[in-house]
Amino acid sequence: MNIGILGAGQVGQSFAKAVLALGHAVMLSSRQPESAEMQALAAALGVQVGTVEQTLAFGGLIAVALRWDAVADVTKQGDWTGKTVIDMTNRFGGASTLSGAQEFQQLVPGARVIKAFNTIGAEHYPQPVIVGQAASMFIAGDDADAKGVVADLTRQMGFDVVDVGDLAASRHIESLAALWVHLAGRAGYGRDIAFKLIR
Repeated sequence: MNIGILGAGQVGQSFAKAVLALGHAVMLSSRQPESAEMQALAAALGVQVGTVEQTLAFGGLIAVALRWDAVADVTKQGDWTGKTVIDMTNRFGGASTLSGAQEFQQLVPGARVIKAFNTIGAEHYPQPVIVGQAASMFIAGDDADAKGVVADLTRQMGFDVVDVGDLAASRHIESLAALWVHLAGRAGYGRDIAFKLIR
């Protein structure tokens, strides 16, 4: 499968490593894909690099590994129609009654947004086993087919997939992400932690 990743920082790179290990082809987006830095990164990881428009055209599955404040601008670029989109972002705070993922869906009405990959440190994407247990990955979305694609990929990566329901339920995943950040930082547990649903 061709996977486009919007965002070439730590989160995007870690996700790329995880899906490359499964045999998928990857393109990372960059404002300057021809720069020496991006070309070196592409060679090191074994990926292609392109603009947002090129990355959207490349990937049938698009993973958005960006800061929340970059989302509005990025969604104005390229053609999102028909794309399955993994919203990996975290929008903490704000007065909206919608979850961040629901707001994302409003920005790309022709796409199928699935919330996932925001409740664990990105460095664990390639190996999501902590103290011998596969970390749970919580996903939410309105489109059953798109959710199935994301769930299958997530299982292949080694996660225990937990479907929490439709995209409105993503607000609970986003709250869990805020708890993870608190535990890893202020509560002093560090980043080698993960949530596990025992059932």
